[in-house]
Amino acid sequence: MLSALNLNHSSGPQGLYLPGNTASLEAQRADASSRIQKLKKVAQDFEGILLASLLDEVQKGSLDPSQASAGAGSETLRSLGAQAVAQALAERGGVGIAHMIVNHFSPKLRG
Repeated sequence: MLSALNLNHSSGPQGLYLPGNTASLEAQRADASSRIQKLKKVAQDFEGILLASLLDEVQKGSLDPSQASAGAGSETLRSLGAQAVAQALAERGGVGIAHMIVNHFSPKLRG
C-alpha cells in the first residue's frame, strides 16, 4: 500500500509533511494567519454593532421626554455617537464577544 504513494520531495500528497515541502507548509501557515486576522476584524465589527445597538437603546431610555425630539439631526447625531463609542470599545476588547468568537473559530481556520 505504501509503495503506491509517491514519496519523493518534489511531489508528495497534499498536506503530508516532507522535508522538501516546507514552502507549502509555510504558505498554509500564512493563509491560516491571514484568515484569523480577517476573523478578528469581523468579530470586532460584529461586537461593535451589538454594542452600538445596546448603547443606542440605553440612551433612548435615559433621555428626558422633553429632549427626545430636540431637533431633526439630534437622532442621527446621537446614533453616530453611540456607534463611535461602541466601535472604540470593541477595538479595545469590548465585553469579550469578539474574543469568544475568535477562540471558537480559530482552531477550525488553522486546519
